[in-house]
Amino acid sequence: MNQMIENSERGITLNKSLAWTIVVATLTGGIWIGVQITVAQEGIATLSERQNEDRLAIKLNAEAINVLRSSNARIDERLIGIESTARRTETSVSEILRYLRGDAFNPNRGD
Repeated sequence: MNQMIENSERGITLNKSLAWTIVVATLTGGIWIGVQITVAQEGIATLSERQNEDRLAIKLNAEAINVLRSSNARIDERLIGIESTARRTETSVSEILRYLRGDAFNPNRGD
């Protein structure tokens, strides 16, 4: 009988075909693990690049939002000024109409 593993006084002895199978399996496993690690590292590098791009985009968006907020504040102040001017104009027009409707400009009313 051809034993694959033999235990003798010299120690454990492996059959040649089993030894080659173990060597090939170990090398294949090592190469496979190396490929998987390389793929994982490339994936991590890609994610890191995307993360940096996203951070830059977030920074640019934040700056654009700040510009829009500043512009919005200026527009709000302009609208407040326009409303104030409109109120003053309405008040002036009301006073003028009240004066024109009064006795000073209507001479037939007092008679």
